[in-house]
Amino acid sequence: MNTEEFTPPPKPPPLLKKDQVNQLAQSGFLPLDIPASLAVISEDLFKLSSEFFAQPLASKEAQYPQAEATELGYYHIPQEKEYLTFRYRTSLTSLNHSTARFWSLASSLLHRVLCDLSVALSIPLPAWDPLLTGCLSIPSSREEATPTLLRLFNYFPNTGAAETHTDTGLLTLCIGTAPGLQVSSRASSSSAPQDGQWLDVSTRPTVLVGKTLQWLSGGRLEAGPHRVVANPDGRQSIVFALRPSLRTRYFDLAPFGESSVVDIVGLWQEIRGSVFNVNAQTRIREAQKERMRAKRLFTGEDGENRRGESEDTGRGMKTIEDIKGPGNGS
Repeated sequence: MNTEEFTPPPKPPPLLKKDQVNQLAQSGFLPLDIPASLAVISEDLFKLSSEFFAQPLASKEAQYPQAEATELGYYHIPQEKEYLTFRYRTSLTSLNHSTARFWSLASSLLHRVLCDLSVALSIPLPAWDPLLTGCLSIPSSREEATPTLLRLFNYFPNTGAAETHTDTGLLTLCIGTAPGLQVSSRASSSSAPQDGQWLDVSTRPTVLVGKTLQWLSGGRLEAGPHRVVANPDGRQSIVFALRPSLRTRYFDLAPFGESSVVDIVGLWQEIRGSVFNVNAQTRIREAQKERMRAKRLFTGEDGENRRGESEDTGRGMKTIEDIKGPGNGS
């Protein structure tokens, strides 16, 4: 038997067409047909989350206590939205199995998208491995959790919304039950979107590029500004945010065309500190904006930090050669 006939391919087959890769790279968003298995578990998760959100407030708060600011558990913003964030397995309610299954399928999909982008940018696929450690399946405990998260949103009728923002991580998958998610049609993230530059994605699943991926790509990929506008009937959504693992602190940029190493923890803190939290209580959001204005970091409607971003690389943040120890990312 000729074993060469059964040698596995050196890389996964492409998921995206060339024009889809170009759109995602240039605009930071891509409506995408998802696999049937992911669509099925999404419907199951919407059903279970509807049952959860229908419970009394005290019951929801007791089942999933809020922790780590808005990064874990149940969070309620009056007259706007409520949401439930998972970053590791829980033993509570029937949501546990469905969240784990969705996490696995969504992370696999985004990993495929990341591979296609890597091929287009001539980035070796193994280069991403340190950033994805522990992210592609839901961690079994809080101690093993990474920044990657799965979030279930319930936007209230007429008033449920989210301000303009770009996500902080690598890639995000958004799936909604009703119109409300809008993406920017502008060609560059160097300026804030204006009225008339917004596109409704309706209920089609959408992939968004995050600020960390924009930075790592040297600005060859654009982070995708987006917002949620109010729907008179309300709206639910599932958001899976693939973010960098922080288990490997120092990340070699050689595969990305740079002869340096970045402190990925410091980079993550820097990126997180450059934006206000669109999912925090209104008073907290406004206080964050004020602090950013005072530091001259706040640049307008999208609340993004443009400090030091180079026009040719997008890598204005410091590498390990400039950063000595933790705490320099804020």
